[in-house]
Amino acid sequence: MLFGGGNSVVGIDIGSSAIKVVQIKEGKEPVVTGFGVAPLPLEGVIVEGNIVDASTVTDTLKEVLKASKIKGGSNIGSILAQNAIIRFIKMPVMADDELKEAIKFEAEQYIPYSIDEVQISYFKLDEIMEDDMSQYYILLVCTPKDVLNTYQATLKNAGVGLKVVDVDCFGVINSMQNYIDPESIIAVVDIGAATTNIDIIRRGVLDFARNISIAGNNISNVIKDVLKLELSQAENIKKEEGRLAIEESDRNEISDVINTIVEELASEIRRSFDFFKAQSREKQIDRILLTGGTSKLENIDVFLANELGIEVIKVNPFETLQVNVPNTEQLEEYMYELAGAVGLALREVVK
Repeated sequence: MLFGGGNSVVGIDIGSSAIKVVQIKEGKEPVVTGFGVAPLPLEGVIVEGNIVDASTVTDTLKEVLKASKIKGGSNIGSILAQNAIIRFIKMPVMADDELKEAIKFEAEQYIPYSIDEVQISYFKLDEIMEDDMSQYYILLVCTPKDVLNTYQATLKNAGVGLKVVDVDCFGVINSMQNYIDPESIIAVVDIGAATTNIDIIRRGVLDFARNISIAGNNISNVIKDVLKLELSQAENIKKEEGRLAIEESDRNEISDVINTIVEELASEIRRSFDFFKAQSREKQIDRILLTGGTSKLENIDVFLANELGIEVIKVNPFETLQVNVPNTEQLEEYMYELAGAVGLALREVVK
């Protein structure tokens, strides 16, 4: 019998380095009633966003659900953004059935393989006037069916039935709704292990999405090479000693490595912002909301603010939620990694 049902929602975020789950009970005020984080092996399980060792993912998911004592709920999962083609398109206003067919033809120009090999989803973000014509501003998401099938089969083997499969970056954005000023231009930067997602919300509407391959693993790999260590040892050093040097007196061998990688990351973020501003004709990004496991590095918010000249805020996705769990210290330890799972659960709890 598949795990599911009840009056709660479970967000399941399978990342490249860990599986994260959060359970939220539905009600007048949503309540977090369970959570869990279980690491995945650093190599050979999730490769370039694809599940290549399904049995390890299945076993790890079973373990984290058992350890966190999560026993029921509607389950919302997510694929990694690097596996999805995300585009923003404009289409003339038309009936929904006509729009569905028109989008299939429009999507073909963005897909490097047969249209029959992808799952097409879309969402009308806004209705705008352009060239004296009413048009829909649409978020288009195309996902390879083989990626979805592998994902769903892997969870099914763990006894988990899914109500919805989303994209991880949308879950993260959803966890931050209380921090997104509808009158401002806000960037959500999620720095994970393998990738960094950059999403820009312009006056309450998602308007830009990009995925880049500079993230926490880059830091671990350079530490490994510089200090001639095993990858697992380098990963532990990053987690235990990782900090960015803001002052010259703070520098050491580890901070020099981290500073160099985060400088590269800041350059890519800046390029993304410049592209967005050129396309949208906006003058500035007002604020960066920072999350993801790598955002736990000490001083990374200060460093990025200095590099980019923009206010950076590390966001606690649980801050505006009621929490009823026994191990709140562990929750605080993992709060940045859990943003995606929180947002996935809230997708069904808060509509």
